[in-house]
Amino acid sequence: MQKQINFKLGKKYYESYIIIDGNLDDNAVDEIIKKYENLFKKNEIEINNIDKIGRRRLAYPIKKRVNGYYVCFEINSPSNLLSKLERTYILDENILRYLTIYMSSKTIREKEDHLKNKAILQSKYEQSKAESLLQNETVSEKTEVTETNNQQ
Repeated sequence: MQKQINFKLGKKYYESYIIIDGNLDDNAVDEIIKKYENLFKKNEIEINNIDKIGRRRLAYPIKKRVNGYYVCFEINSPSNLLSKLERTYILDENILRYLTIYMSSKTIREKEDHLKNKAILQSKYEQSKAESLLQNETVSEKTEVTETNNQQ
């Protein structure tokens, strides 16, 4: 899963994470995401990707909420626009938390390596699980054959 990241002159690559109030329905969440997409376009912030991570239980209550909808915006932006963006996050009552991270080329490589390793481990886990199921089926078939032979 190799992503092409565009580094534009005067713009830096960021990941901006927000947690939207989990009590909102999916339509309201989509409207909030669209609102920020339009804000980015209006301020000439280039959107590389929007990752809708989904609803999750929060580790601790935030503003008396226990669930949140996580979204990650991968953007190219001039650094001077970040304060305006974060100010908008603060003023939006539906945003519980936000975090904007500068992604250097080293950080991007480390993230890609982590995702590759995670995918490899996941495939090994699934393969071992499939082998285990196959082994269990073989053992149960042998047991059935033995029981049938003993009954005759």
